[in-house]
Amino acid sequence: MTSLYEQKGVLLDRKILAIFDCEENYAYRLMDFIGTRDKIPFEIHVFTRADSFFSFAKETEIECLLISENAYQSKIEQLNIAHIIVLSENGENLNRALCHINKYQSCENVVREVMHYYADKTESGRMIRTGSHRMRIIGIYTPATRCLQTTFSFTLGQMLARQSKTLYLNFEAYSGLGRMLSREFSRDLSDLIYYLNSARDKLFYHMEGMIETVNGLDFIPPAEIYQNLAGIRGAQWIDLFEEIEKTSEYEYLLLDLSDCVMDLWEILKHCDRVYTITRNDSIATAKIEQYEKVLESMQQQSVLTKTRKWELPLFKKLPLRFEELTYGDLAGYIRKEVFPDLFGEEGYGTK
Repeated sequence: MTSLYEQKGVLLDRKILAIFDCEENYAYRLMDFIGTRDKIPFEIHVFTRADSFFSFAKETEIECLLISENAYQSKIEQLNIAHIIVLSENGENLNRALCHINKYQSCENVVREVMHYYADKTESGRMIRTGSHRMRIIGIYTPATRCLQTTFSFTLGQMLARQSKTLYLNFEAYSGLGRMLSREFSRDLSDLIYYLNSARDKLFYHMEGMIETVNGLDFIPPAEIYQNLAGIRGAQWIDLFEEIEKTSEYEYLLLDLSDCVMDLWEILKHCDRVYTITRNDSIATAKIEQYEKVLESMQQQSVLTKTRKWELPLFKKLPLRFEELTYGDLAGYIRKEVFPDLFGEEGYGTK
């Protein structure tokens, strides 16, 4: 039996998640993956032999058990275990009354399904972090079009994620992110807002169950139907950001904003820093001038004060895959120009 438990200055008492699989390589690979996701609110124990598992289970309260089909025995259900999840293999040794998850998929998908199941089945258990923790919010917004805003944002996010825990949210009407990453998403940002309003105590578990990762950068899939976000006011978005700060270890939250967001100015005011991408042509210049005049007329000068404008150079070639953006000329530009701005201010961006 092996235990994995790192104290992170967290929250509730950590309950026990046990993994029982006779296939040793699989069991430890799953444990190692869960160990990389230090937001998981469980103390992890791994078992590969029945005698050690049953000995442990008789003496210790297990909150959740992930048990492979090859290790499953009917007497497992006689133990005092609140949640039993079977990692199914060939379907021959199953109790249909239990939850089943396909064992032969990525560890990321296994954890995602476990977290959604646990959020649906568990009682209230709101996660509140202890200790000092401040999440910096960076808003990226431009009224001009075709300025590489999303490419810039996603590149910046992946580079930040190399040194700080970073979460990226995209507010475009049609981001195309699923296709660009060759992924399909079962839940998205509109679901997260739903859980905020209807199951706040379980928001952490649902969010953990929908997070996707690219090169260390976590992101919530953008809304597939952007009209699902219509009517969500700025105060609700700020409420979400504050809840993420309370219940996670993210040091940076990147907001890839668009005009689809209601109360955009309120969100920009809540940001620590705003980046506006510009272009050197008359149409882009006119749009940005009008935007800045409107901010002044609406007494939103604080947004202008925290805004940095970037006119990106003409890049000869950008990577075709979003997973490779950190190796291109844009990444070099961000490293040379943007990072000194982001980390140069005293006390800003330091751990």
